Amino acid sequence: MSLSLHDVIIMAVSFLLVAILGPIAIGTIANSSTTNWTASTVTMFQVLLPIMWVIGVAIAYVPKGRG
Repeated sequence: MSLSLHDVIIMAVSFLLVAILGPIAIGTIANSSTTNWTASTVTMFQVLLPIMWVIGVAIAYVPKGRG
């Protein structure tokens, strides 16, 4: 399987966006005010959302199987 120049450029740009915007987004989530929220909502927002983000990034960069 060979990669075209288009694929390499798209991967490079998307990696840079993830590397720059990812920590900003995680920091914003961690520092948000949740004083009037229920405990389950805080757990969903501050724990599960970053985990889902990491899984989504991993899925985006795992090579597709041969098939």
